[in-house]
Amino acid sequence: MKKLLNTLLFFILASLSFHTIEAQRRNTSTKTTQTREVVDEENYHSILSFGLTTNTNSGLLGGLMARKEIVIDNNALHRQFHYFNLEIVNVNHPKENTISFLGNGSSYVDGKQNYLFAIRPQYGREINLFHKSSDGGVNINGIIAGGPTIGVVKPYYVQVFYGRGNIRDEAYDPAKHNYNNIYGSGGFFEGLGNANLVPGVNLKAALNFELDAFRQSNISLEIGFLAEAYTKKVNIMATAENRSVFTSGYLTIFFGGKR
Repeated sequence: MKKLLNTLLFFILASLSFHTIEAQRRNTSTKTTQTREVVDEENYHSILSFGLTTNTNSGLLGGLMARKEIVIDNNALHRQFHYFNLEIVNVNHPKENTISFLGNGSSYVDGKQNYLFAIRPQYGREINLFHKSSDGGVNINGIIAGGPTIGVVKPYYVQVFYGRGNIRDEAYDPAKHNYNNIYGSGGFFEGLGNANLVPGVNLKAALNFELDAFRQSNISLEIGFLAEAYTKKVNIMATAENRSVFTSGYLTIFFGGKR
């Protein structure tokens, strides 16, 4: 969580500095040009964005998102949107611990038996809470969304050492594999044919900080909290208690355009 907050602070500070410069530049332009830019910025019907996300249940790169916002009422004091989102993220167990081998530079997650990838189609509502001025600034929107989750559970493979020149990729088995015979983690795509699906549901609440400085562009940060429940415990770790409910804080940076 500390890393997530530090990353958010960096983006916000960088954005505010950028918008200060942009506001000064706009103030030097003519009144006619300013008026035309404001009209163009406000007269749009939808925003399509793609994002990279990190969360407290993943590494630095947690997954990918695609988001579509459709304006409900362009003339409302607090503009509202239909919010459609699709995300594909990696979900780690909180007890995961990576072990590195200094001799060969490889590493593996001790006790990890399966990967969990969450595919989350979501629908919700987004409402503008704070509107930026014509000279620039930041739009702040509130978001509530949820939907089904498709959990993809894929076996975790390790490289097993059977003697000089004999190294095999095998699905991790705590009864057979340990630090003494594991050489490193196996190929990421190993075991795709043995993946299983676990259904679930998810719900999230978030704030969206729209940082774009150009008329038809959209650069934004979405920071929020997500809760997710599966129909059964997901077997991620062989050496720790597994769970069916996951919670996480997340940060996503989006890039897109208005139409």
